[in-house]
Amino acid sequence: MKKINLSLIAFLFSALSYANDTLVLNNQMTFIGKVKKVKECTLSFETFGETFDIPASEIYSVRFEDINNNIYTNYLKQTDNPNNCLAGHIDAENFHGKKAAHFTLGFLFGPFALIGTALTNPKPEKGRETLLLSNNKHLFNDPQYLLCYKRRAKTMMIGYDLIGWSTWLMIVGTIAGSM
Repeated sequence: MKKINLSLIAFLFSALSYANDTLVLNNQMTFIGKVKKVKECTLSFETFGETFDIPASEIYSVRFEDINNNIYTNYLKQTDNPNNCLAGHIDAENFHGKKAAHFTLGFLFGPFALIGTALTNPKPEKGRETLLLSNNKHLFNDPQYLLCYKRRAKTMMIGYDLIGWSTWLMIVGTIAGSM
């Protein structure tokens, strides 16, 4: 019995020491395995003996257990700027327009505006201000930049939708309260 327990513990330890990278998808599903390759728009990830090619747009985060891993260091060397995510975040915050339009949509359509905004796919090349004023045009095809731009732009627009809807609710509440 002791030999079986020791064998089981040794097997689990070896399996856990092999599977050490963590992948989190946008839907918050988490996988433990090994990153095999990082391409421009996909990540090859091995888990449970199978390799999956996952599009960068579906990845929320990747944590490498060993930061001296060749795959990780080669990926960092390939990127021109390790702060591409920050650049996308700042560009969306500074230049992504339609703030007044989203306030109005939230005021007029409430939760339907929120759903519509959640389903949109904001891109920097679609925004006139971003296209004209951004100094990061060379990053418009970078998956990390695009993901961070999209998240920040959506968050801001949903916020304006919520402010518009809240304003409508306060006006209706005030009118109903005065009757």
